[in-house]
Amino acid sequence: MQNPMNSIKYIVSASQAGAKLDSNVLTGGGTDDTVALQTVLDQAPKLGRLHLIMDGAALVRGLNVHSNTTIECPNPACGFFLADGANRAILRNANPTRGEIVDCNITIHGGIYNNNRRHQLHHTPDNQWVTAMDFFGIEQLTLRDIVIRDQRTFAVFVSNFKRVYMEHIDILLHDRQEAVNTDGLHFCGPGQFLTLRDIHGCTYDDFIALNADDAHSDFNERGELVNNGAFGPYASFGDLTDVLIDGVVLDEATQAIRFLSRASRIDRVIVRNVFGVYRTYGCFMDTYGSRGGNFGHIVFDTIDLRTLEAWITNDVDCHAFLFAIGGRHEALTFRNLHHHHPGDNRRLIWVKSDGKVGALTVDGLDITADRALDDPRYIIVDGQVDRLRLHNIQVTHPSDAPATGALLEIGEGQKPHGIKNLQLQDVNATQLGTLVRQLGGTIGRRDENNVIVTTEKE
Repeated sequence: MQNPMNSIKYIVSASQAGAKLDSNVLTGGGTDDTVALQTVLDQAPKLGRLHLIMDGAALVRGLNVHSNTTIECPNPACGFFLADGANRAILRNANPTRGEIVDCNITIHGGIYNNNRRHQLHHTPDNQWVTAMDFFGIEQLTLRDIVIRDQRTFAVFVSNFKRVYMEHIDILLHDRQEAVNTDGLHFCGPGQFLTLRDIHGCTYDDFIALNADDAHSDFNERGELVNNGAFGPYASFGDLTDVLIDGVVLDEATQAIRFLSRASRIDRVIVRNVFGVYRTYGCFMDTYGSRGGNFGHIVFDTIDLRTLEAWITNDVDCHAFLFAIGGRHEALTFRNLHHHHPGDNRRLIWVKSDGKVGALTVDGLDITADRALDDPRYIIVDGQVDRLRLHNIQVTHPSDAPATGALLEIGEGQKPHGIKNLQLQDVNATQLGTLVRQLGGTIGRRDENNVIVTTEKE
């Protein structure tokens, strides 16, 4: 009987196209199917569209994907294993560019993508980082229901994009030896309209990175931001706007979410429903240097991250934290933060000495400690905040522990620093040493409403 797919010329199964598919997505081996599969993928421009069904597991040395292509893996036993020494992405768009966008309408659906990290270089001689997937210059990219295993550096690297949608992505880093730079989903500007939903897994670096500017950009002697090619010939920089991240679960990831801006704008970003366990850094916004930062309106909503271990370092700027804020921000909002049974005294919200924030709002912060802590400081301002609003705050220390710590501390950072307008409303704390501790800086106007701090007599 004729296969019904043969009557639809743009739908092709890998096995019928000459691929042996005798590999294994977990252990590799088998026949190199690169040529057979690339031959099929190269038909997309001629056909106008292509739907490749991976009905098995293929050993490959890297494939280029053209516009109007869908790659579908029917079940988790199907997918790709990157051959030893391939030293490139499993999948890359066919026309990578950091200028005009050429490629569009690429969909990757289902399957396992094994980067075989221990048998790849970290980067190639032209400084192209070896990732599991990378897309440089892409419009309308969809990744759905995929598993990425043991990425060499980034699981997915996207730069110079418009309209990117990723859903149900599982990042499994089993091989954690020398796992430096094993980011999860890494985005560089320019980029607009990014949606990430239900992202789960472990990395030993940034789990999600929104880097408008990065190590590949620097200021020249005229103060202009230029590209120095540190991420290879196609990585770019520019504004990142209109971003929704909804549903992130960390499985002992080292760091959660990073925003990086030196001059390019990061604006209109919502991050919500982030859970799980992280090791050292939670979410941080910085400038990758001592100047810059161009952050607009960013909202974090419903965050419940637990700590696995403290970060031990002599660098004061790298102490463990949940949120760290550097650079210039117009408006930053935190809603519904939960910090239960803290493992150490890490800072929850920290405005660093180079941080300059117009409006900082914390609306809903629930802290529950199950043991005595050594002088915790939950919100620290070492930089400048024009308007700081702390609303609906609950701090619960054990009743048999000494009253200690501060909800808010103004540090001894470089002048000028401090808060112009401080509002505390609906705050209820037990066994807290002090509400506001001022070691330096200034507080302009301070308003309090419905604030209760209770301590038990020793």
